[in-house]
Amino acid sequence: MFKFIRNLGCLTIIIFTVFLFIALIFGGGQIRQIGDKTTGFVKKAFHYAADRADDIHKSVFKKFEEMSKPFKSDEKKDTNNK
Repeated sequence: MFKFIRNLGCLTIIIFTVFLFIALIFGGGQIRQIGDKTTGFVKKAFHYAADRADDIHKSVFKKFEEMSKPFKSDEKKDTNNK
């Protein structure tokens, strides 16, 4: 019984890690494609997960943009002024 619980916990951690990796890199498109091949409740669950993956993907790239603003210069530097 304890091996089953341990194996179930490890499987859950692996699935969660793969989900986060796919969400960060690809967004929800890949998850939505997998969900379209299924039917019923599983399809709804995959579409829900795809929406959450899109939210994660957008928020991470928004944070990257906010963090990179100090390094981007919006003004053109004038080379004549010394």
